[in-house]
Amino acid sequence: MSLPNKDGLIGKESNLSDSSAFVQRSAPEVEDKADASLTSVALLELLQSPACLLNGAGSVTYLNAAWRERAGLIEAGEGHLSLAHLIHPEDRYAVLFQFRSAITTGDRIDFECRLQSARGAARWCLLSLQPLNKGMEGGCDDWLCAGTDIHKLKSREIDLERLASIQTNMLDISVDCIKLISLDGTLMHMNKAGCHALGVPEDSPFGMPWLPLLPDDVREAGEQALTSARTGVFARFPGRSVLPGRKAQFWDNMLTPVMGPGGQPTAVMCVSREVTAEQEALELLRESEERLAIAARVGGLGIWDYHIQRDELHCDESWYRIMGRDPNFPIRSIAEFRPFIHPDDVDRATEVKQNVAELIAAKRDYAITFRIIRPNGDVRWVRSAACLVQDISGTAIRAIGFVVDITDAWRGELALRDANRALEKEKTSLARQSLEDPLTGIANRRYLDSELARICIHASETGEAICVGMIDVDHFKAYNDRYGHMEGDAALRQIASALQSVAWQSDFVARYGGEEFAFVLTGMSEPVPILERFAAVVEKLAIVHEGSPTGYLTISCGCVVFHSCANLSPILLLKASDETLYEAKTAGRNCHIIRVAST
Repeated sequence: MSLPNKDGLIGKESNLSDSSAFVQRSAPEVEDKADASLTSVALLELLQSPACLLNGAGSVTYLNAAWRERAGLIEAGEGHLSLAHLIHPEDRYAVLFQFRSAITTGDRIDFECRLQSARGAARWCLLSLQPLNKGMEGGCDDWLCAGTDIHKLKSREIDLERLASIQTNMLDISVDCIKLISLDGTLMHMNKAGCHALGVPEDSPFGMPWLPLLPDDVREAGEQALTSARTGVFARFPGRSVLPGRKAQFWDNMLTPVMGPGGQPTAVMCVSREVTAEQEALELLRESEERLAIAARVGGLGIWDYHIQRDELHCDESWYRIMGRDPNFPIRSIAEFRPFIHPDDVDRATEVKQNVAELIAAKRDYAITFRIIRPNGDVRWVRSAACLVQDISGTAIRAIGFVVDITDAWRGELALRDANRALEKEKTSLARQSLEDPLTGIANRRYLDSELARICIHASETGEAICVGMIDVDHFKAYNDRYGHMEGDAALRQIASALQSVAWQSDFVARYGGEEFAFVLTGMSEPVPILERFAAVVEKLAIVHEGSPTGYLTISCGCVVFHSCANLSPILLLKASDETLYEAKTAGRNCHIIRVAST
């Protein structure tokens, strides 16, 4: 196929119009049609964009130079070349459908598609199909197909669509409900989580008002927040969503204005984060606090909370009422609390570090009874109990507990005890003489044997561990020889009282004989803190003994831990602890030895 000559004529091999056909057509209308076709060909060659002529079957009758260059063709037309050959394979079906539609209607039609290219990737074009010789009845044999390159524009459009798709996917991944709201309050877009929470179909075209989707009780707060966001001010409000058959969900709604280039809001972005778990936890906490407050009020309890590391004390009004103090003048530390306590009880009631260490070692909660002195001089007995709050490393951070006034019960108990003693004076005296050591006032050997037998039976039944130990006052014979028996008896009384003060209510200390004492610690397998406390309270007495290497009276201690008391008698327990005491004395005294009995 040859290109048009200078006069616009087509070469003899052109498929656009067969030369013999033109010779045979002598009617004027045939000549006019041929002239029109020749003119169309000439015009096509002037175009810099792809263009061609087609017949009604979709075959190419002429292809201009711009399209030939793009497609890598030499000839202007080939008998077997159709429009479909020039189109990218993925777009051919759509183009043929458009072409058939145009043939059916005989009207011009425009559509986008990609053209095949011999120079690389296919490029997007806007193709325009229009009839060249439309008849009276709408039929047409020849068509002009002209293309406009829109590749950059289409690529940009595709990129934007892909970016929008990525952004939508990113929003859909989020568990937060994300909504884009127009300034008139209608929904422009909402991610999957938002649709699920509000019961809106994911394929919804949106455009519906946002506020009516909210429950009635939160709609007013939502409207106020939206009004603020419309003015360019960030807003926030608590929300709730309730759908049939589903549990209510609670949300923290944050409305951020979307600002335009002129600095004015163009839309509102609402991010709703679910806080159902937090809301339920707060509700449970509130209910617990209410129950605690009621229990404290009914039971006359004063609640206190002490931060150990910061030495911060916080107490409720009931606590101040028990103390006889004004809550308008708060007590913030242990040092400020000490003047409230009776001088004889102040040290043991406020010794924080040592008490905490012993509680952690023994895995016990805190409990103590002591006296307070009110501003009017009234002495009251109170009982305080608490539990420790530890961090992940096991360090005690806080102690939370209560205090209750037990004065009336305490006095009633004392009065009852006095009445019983008055009625059974002789019996009580004999019992005391048989169970108490007359010198020190603590339990004697007889009481030790009976109580130890009871403890053994209980430990065998429960399987809990016990510690049995013996304490000896170091170099006490030399003390008696130097200072006399009167001073020796006074020293034993002080030591007995000190040892007794260390023991818990469930523990037991007795005078074994002479300068020896015995003790039993129940439910304990780590006695080190108690033994150190025994030594510390004796050392604190500072009883001068010039015949001692330390210059003061000290103690030696032997202790045996029994994890099982099966088939053991009090005699065997004391014998094992006495042997361990001998090891401590042999090791140089003023120390303690601990052994674990084999089971």
